[in-house]
Amino acid sequence: MDPVLITAFLGVAASAARLGYDWLTARSHRRRVQSEVRSKQERLTALVTTIEALPPGSKIIELFPDGRRITIKLPPSEAA
Repeated sequence: MDPVLITAFLGVAASAARLGYDWLTARSHRRRVQSEVRSKQERLTALVTTIEALPPGSKIIELFPDGRRITIKLPPSEAA
């Protein structure tokens, strides 16, 4: 085989390998993002359902990992 053909073949093979790697990386990233979005939507739905079930005047306290604390008090006349 001609050295030029070997070099060209190796270049094409390397490009194909890079393209395959990039495609697989993008695919796994897309799946991870879709999974995170689905998880957040499910959590939001559960949170809204829980808040709607609370009686008027209830307090909601959320603790964050960094130690911050948020308190929300529902109006006494109506639930959220």
